[in-house]
Amino acid sequence: MSCRQLAVLGVALGLVLTGCAQPSETIAVTGRVSADMLTVQAPTLAIPAGTSPRVVAVPVRLGDQVKAGDVLLRFDDTTLAAKLTIAKKNAAVAKVQVGVVDAGLDTLADKERDLRDKRSEVTDGIAKATKARKDLSGKLADARKASGTLPKQLATVEKNLSELRSKLAGVEQELAQVTAALQALPPDAGPEVREPLLQAKQQLTAVRAQLTGGIATLSTARAKLTAGIAALKKGVRQLGKAIATIDANLVKARDGLRKIDDGLTKLSDARADLNRARTLAVIAAADTTGVDTATLERTQAVVRAPADALVTAVAHVGDVVAPGAMIAELARPASVVTTWLAPEQVAQTCLDAPATVSLDSLAMPASGRVSRIVPAANYPPTYHTTDQVHLTRAVPVEVTVTSPLPPGVPADLRISTCPTEG
Repeated sequence: MSCRQLAVLGVALGLVLTGCAQPSETIAVTGRVSADMLTVQAPTLAIPAGTSPRVVAVPVRLGDQVKAGDVLLRFDDTTLAAKLTIAKKNAAVAKVQVGVVDAGLDTLADKERDLRDKRSEVTDGIAKATKARKDLSGKLADARKASGTLPKQLATVEKNLSELRSKLAGVEQELAQVTAALQALPPDAGPEVREPLLQAKQQLTAVRAQLTGGIATLSTARAKLTAGIAALKKGVRQLGKAIATIDANLVKARDGLRKIDDGLTKLSDARADLNRARTLAVIAAADTTGVDTATLERTQAVVRAPADALVTAVAHVGDVVAPGAMIAELARPASVVTTWLAPEQVAQTCLDAPATVSLDSLAMPASGRVSRIVPAANYPPTYHTTDQVHLTRAVPVEVTVTSPLPPGVPADLRISTCPTEG
């Protein structure tokens, strides 16, 4: 057994006997601050197919420190600006379209109101014409009935008039005979002869007067009846024409009513179409998707820094970059230092063990803790060759510090070993 092993065994036995923990030691190693690099890729812009975006402005230079949101570069957004203008005009047209549809609805309502008023007028006219036709039909029926009665009355008057004229002729003949007999009497004829003849003459004269009066009355009645029959015939013709005119007007009115109803149906369908169009117009007017999309697409032409970092690479003005290609590279302040430990050193290291990191640029060492121990050995990089870590397999160990460090620089670490308990 070597002297070192005996010493370690003695210390261990002393700890067991005393029950106290052995103070931890530190492992001094070198490492390198892990580079926290951000790659910025060219966006996929909404430009015509077969074209690639061109860089028109680069307001940063290599080595500049940028903040999150700072502009790294700008692409040509002429096409995107035109699309945004068109989207805004389309949105304005959509808003105006609501007013256009509303004006159309107002005009349609006026036409419907006019047609309904016209329909009321036509309906009232049809009702009045129908009533007038009914009245005229009643009068025509009465006239036709009278036309059948008056000829019979005229025939009776003609018959009576013929009989009276025949009687009058007989009475006048008798009166002439009596008159002749009176004239033929001698002057000295006695009263017994003359008086009977005078009485007969007087009676015949009275009868003749009555017959003459009757004939005059019947002649007047005949004239009236004849005129009445003629007037009735004329009235029948006029009533027939009037009824025919009303019937023709009713046909026209009913045809006009059908046309008005057809017009109202078409206006109702048009109103339903306009209401649907208005609903779509309102939706289109409220829809900002087109403008929002065009605005977002134009915004994508401006590439901004995703985080606070150092510019290590950036595209140039005039570059034509394909979507997805790297256009900038940024280095963020790092917080992880990677070192390589020999197997015997790893055996003394624990997760969350305290550690310090020293850099030439730091006035004071940065404190941290072991955050990762890779459970496998590998060949370390050539720059990491130490007395304990040669060109043999070693274990990567990461230490995370609380303050940011410049990426990629070498660092000196002191890692506390795991304490042993008695």
